[in-house]
Amino acid sequence: MRILTTRIITTFYRRAIVFSRSMDNVPPQITSPLATNITVLQENDLPDYQRFRPEQTQRMIRKRIDDGDQCFLVWEGGRILHSGWVATQKKYDPYLRCTLTFQPGDIFLYDHYTDSAYRGRGLSQAREIHVLARYRQEGYRRSIAIVAIENKSAFHPFEAVGYRPIGKFTCLWWILGERIWQRHWSQEPLPMVSRWKRQESEDDRECLP
Repeated sequence: MRILTTRIITTFYRRAIVFSRSMDNVPPQITSPLATNITVLQENDLPDYQRFRPEQTQRMIRKRIDDGDQCFLVWEGGRILHSGWVATQKKYDPYLRCTLTFQPGDIFLYDHYTDSAYRGRGLSQAREIHVLARYRQEGYRRSIAIVAIENKSAFHPFEAVGYRPIGKFTCLWWILGERIWQRHWSQEPLPMVSRWKRQESEDDRECLP
């Protein structure tokens, strides 16, 4: 009943916390008890990735890649256990139903997923540290993530590697239109809402918290 109530409420009213982490002082690579390897999604990985995320179509995946996004995969024994995507310029966020524009030097983390049998084993944190180190070498300075306020279990993996909340987005859709509010909790800039209209996209399938 609680899940159903949440789904009904978030059809019209959504809140998301903005997490931020500087790329200064990236900690050493976190090791998992599993013998894992972290790579960037390549063309020959697509069959394995689609078996891991069967709800995502090739069209969706290729559009992300064409937009310049990268997907980081955590492997163990030839099998994908975890994945997470990174954007660096603009990204349509299906949960907030708007396009976000990031500050120069920012990366944006989205669509993280861990095989249910391997959750709680540090795979997300290991991938996160790998991503921070890689993009820091490329000159990026800050990492941003947005998490639905109802999805509190997703807060810990970010907080465990040094992320902190810097603000909140609140969205309301009602009979008179649609509105979005931003609340700043620090001096750090939030992603800019560069488009505030419903966008029909396959990524809309990911909009549930």
